[in-house]
Amino acid sequence: MLAVRILQEQGFTIEALNVVTLFESCVERAGSAAAELHIPLTVRQVGDDYVELVRRPAHGHGTAVNPCIDCRIYMMRMAKDFMEENEAIFVFSGEVAGQRPMSQKQRDLARIERAAGLEGRLLRPLSAHLLRPTLAEQMGIVDRTRLYGFCGRGRKPLMKLARQLGIQPIPGPSTGCRLTERSFAPRVRDLIAKSPDAGRWQFEVLNAGRHFRLNQRTKVVLGRNEHDNDRMRQLFARKDATRAALVEPLGFPGPVALVLGNVEPAMLDRAAAMILDHARRADPNQAVVRVTLDGQNHEMAARPDERIRSLKSL
Repeated sequence: MLAVRILQEQGFTIEALNVVTLFESCVERAGSAAAELHIPLTVRQVGDDYVELVRRPAHGHGTAVNPCIDCRIYMMRMAKDFMEENEAIFVFSGEVAGQRPMSQKQRDLARIERAAGLEGRLLRPLSAHLLRPTLAEQMGIVDRTRLYGFCGRGRKPLMKLARQLGIQPIPGPSTGCRLTERSFAPRVRDLIAKSPDAGRWQFEVLNAGRHFRLNQRTKVVLGRNEHDNDRMRQLFARKDATRAALVEPLGFPGPVALVLGNVEPAMLDRAAAMILDHARRADPNQAVVRVTLDGQNHEMAARPDERIRSLKSL
């Protein structure tokens, strides 16, 4: 928002682009920001090739499984295409040098610019004084003296600028990408190791529920709340879903389960036992679940299973 306001004050017409990855979505926040700034917003999702970027990033992972440099290159290539479609003269972002440890060091900002094909055409108004002038600055299209030289993670100078530019209320920091979370990383590593050919759908499933590894070939995803349950039903119903079973409690409140990988009767029994174990007010002598697999439904009893007590979520 700061970067937009800085360039609006120089009279530029601006088009906003929000890139939605598989592991975070800022669409609602981006929509609110665009409305406040009175600029049009275009939302685009990453392609299926983004999965390979997560699996094998050319510039490596961060402390979790975050391929930040490769991800920024990917987004900036999308921004370059968007720039050309709209016959714009440059791309800009709200990045601050040194604010993010993996992708916003000055050398990394330059690396991303080159790899995205935007050399000389990627402006960072908040840290421009620390970076090489872009072509727009060199040509006098952008007044470099009205740009800034912010650096580091501190927000106080940025908040002061926001008040000067009339941005009220000042939004809080973004929640960020789940790939940077160390608690989320184990389930990503597990999928990469156990399912090396996993596609987009399987990576999107990582965002839902609690994940339990039953064996080398089978995993159960268990909903944590009704929102999770609905999300898992939606994922299961998608046309691009890989073969899986949906297990739902019948006649009692409880979590929904997705069984992925080797969907055999013994694994379904254990998924039903997990639902029973996490359910409230369920009679273990009468509990029944519905299993949907390969377009067919059938009911089965849910029975306690002591083996599931030793399972730890990923």
